[in-house]
Amino acid sequence: MSQVYLLRHAKAVWPSPGQKDFDRTLDTDGIEAAKVLGEELRRSGMKPEIVLCSPAIRARQTLEYVDIQPPFIVEESEKLYSAGPDAYLMAIRMAGLEHEAANSVMLVGHNPMMEELATALAGRGKPPSHPTFVSGFPTAALAVIQFDSPLAEIRPGTGTLQAFFSPSTHL
Repeated sequence: MSQVYLLRHAKAVWPSPGQKDFDRTLDTDGIEAAKVLGEELRRSGMKPEIVLCSPAIRARQTLEYVDIQPPFIVEESEKLYSAGPDAYLMAIRMAGLEHEAANSVMLVGHNPMMEELATALAGRGKPPSHPTFVSGFPTAALAVIQFDSPLAEIRPGTGTLQAFFSPSTHL
């Protein structure tokens, strides 16, 4: 059994003139939402063993404010900023190969990749039945998808959506 946590970064400020998208920071609501999500993760006992994070500032800040308690392995992956859902899936599989003993991985990244990957992994490519997920994958949302296979072997359509949490519904 393995679990994949898909976390979309929290709400970020709009870029100022000349600012790169990569350098956008979280806004006040985003910081609060990330903290709320972290509390929910701790309360529910969810704790990924590996975290793959986009190097974009807003993604790294989201991870910082979620404040997952160690021990876990954190790696930044450029693919989680610039590539599509297939690259996200490959990053999960590679983490499973590199850390064979690990059974869980969290990706901290961006939409539309998070929503597309969650949809593809859970429910044979059909949107999961959770009403919030069906209406989109908001900022600071987390999908937890469980698989019967190891991380290195997960495939689209073979996962089961275990939980979907959106802090915006709790603020």
